[in-house]
Amino acid sequence: MIDTANPNTVLVRQRKLPIGLLIPAVLAVALIVWLYLSTFQWWWHEWTAPGSFYAHAIFVPFFVVVMVWRNRERLTSQTWKPSWAGVPLVLIAMALLMMAQRSDVTTIKSLSFMFLMFGIVLGTCGTKWTRVLLFPLFFIVMMMPLIPDQLINGIAFPIQMASASIATKLLNLLTLSSQQQGTVIQMETYKMAVELPCSGFKTLVSLLTFSAAFAYLIEGKLWKRWTLFLMTIPLSLMINALRITLIGIVGQLISTAAAKWFHDFSGFIVLIIAFMFLFSFARVLKCDRFLGVPMNDELDKAERLAEAARKERGEALPPTPSILKTLLNGLPDRSQAKRVLPYLTSIVGVLAVALLVRTVAVKPIVPLPPIATMQVPKEFTTAGVTYKLIPDRETDKLTKAVQEALNPARVINRFYTGSDGSQIQLFITAGNGRKVFHDPHTCSLGSDAVLQDVGTADVPTSDGKITLQESHYHYNSSPNNKFVMMFGYVVDDKVVQRTEQVRNSMILQTFFGDSGKPSYFVRVMQMTPGENQKQREQVTNFVSGLWQNIGPVLLGKAAAIDEPPPVPSDISQAAETAENQ
Repeated sequence: MIDTANPNTVLVRQRKLPIGLLIPAVLAVALIVWLYLSTFQWWWHEWTAPGSFYAHAIFVPFFVVVMVWRNRERLTSQTWKPSWAGVPLVLIAMALLMMAQRSDVTTIKSLSFMFLMFGIVLGTCGTKWTRVLLFPLFFIVMMMPLIPDQLINGIAFPIQMASASIATKLLNLLTLSSQQQGTVIQMETYKMAVELPCSGFKTLVSLLTFSAAFAYLIEGKLWKRWTLFLMTIPLSLMINALRITLIGIVGQLISTAAAKWFHDFSGFIVLIIAFMFLFSFARVLKCDRFLGVPMNDELDKAERLAEAARKERGEALPPTPSILKTLLNGLPDRSQAKRVLPYLTSIVGVLAVALLVRTVAVKPIVPLPPIATMQVPKEFTTAGVTYKLIPDRETDKLTKAVQEALNPARVINRFYTGSDGSQIQLFITAGNGRKVFHDPHTCSLGSDAVLQDVGTADVPTSDGKITLQESHYHYNSSPNNKFVMMFGYVVDDKVVQRTEQVRNSMILQTFFGDSGKPSYFVRVMQMTPGENQKQREQVTNFVSGLWQNIGPVLLGKAAAIDEPPPVPSDISQAAETAENQ
């Protein structure tokens, strides 16, 4: 309020939060942390994981604070008028949390947290405050890892190919001879693979988050703010292609080590360039202000003239209150606090009951162990052919980078020789997480190879026929040497062939959880070049004999033996890429 004796002096309304309101507020925060601790821990893991698509999420709380600060005058001018409409939202949040707790569905836990935030703000502050805070509350979603990985893979792959293609053209334009081979860019002395984290989708998600905050915080006509936001889509593709180009330049002209060093911090360069572009584009669109700073020359000139006129008249602007004073002004006074107390107490009661129910009645589904390495035979005979494990190759391991990407609970990675002269690779990943599965078509491109589906293959087994996807695999360096490959997935005790089927199943599991049964990716590949009937029969024969041993466990008809999770291998990434992808 303003001192009538001195109108240029800003006084802070004397508000003290009653102890009766402070105690339930602290108790509510403690209960929320207790209820959502595992969710917060999962968020942090997703934000900090190598190659994470959510590394930007750490900055989201900062943007939310800035958004609230921008609306400080609107908020402090509103009266606190709590609403019972917030309590049903808290009840919905707790019901979702209980459902997600049983099946350990982190996505639903995150959505539950959103309902909780809206319920608390609506219940304790009222509809007017909630309306002002609507966008900051929705913006919290940008820090939650909600997009299923299988859906990310489908969206990111076209962006991945486009980024590699644009970068190749830019490198050639700079007279640095380059050739694109799938997602691999081959230069004269340097070779780089545009992996999924560098596909451009990560840049797109980050820039969409930052540009949404930028467009909200900037002052201007609505169409200008939407234009700034939508400009992010083509901008992210071009910026990411530029980043790949710069990495290629460093690798070609300096060294591979320098390129790796530049790659690790080039993401910050991308964000700086993007913000410089958005800020400049906002000036071109003649937006009004950004956090109070004029964005166009006409407005800046008008404000300077108005300030000069005030100085000539001896007037002065009221001083801007500090953050602490603004926060104090936003607190309810004693009469408002008395109105808030019943609503806050009710919310605390709902949270306490939910914690009690979760502790006593809600028992999470315990994931069943996947097939153990000892349950996969090192030697077996079928149709007169004996297959033996090659002893001099490291088995059942992945490199640390690949294991972190797939996060499997079990890895079976073996090479067998048959008495008929065949050489077969068996590769199985298993687990209950949605990251277990990968699309071998996109992985092959990262290995400078191509995987072409040719149909499905019916394989007779002791438990009946199973149908696998049949494909031909070849490296770009030797397109005439093709290898026969068969692969499939086991989801909920059923064998499926297409990655689309698995993606749909994984999306459903992301939102509704799984039964606790492990899922599997099974791939069998002929290591001797050729795509004739003999090579195909050798692979089919191998699968038929192997399935007699592992099929009952994979399909849930026999129990798996509990075994510690796999330990990453120390073999080189290049060898791992060639062997496992």
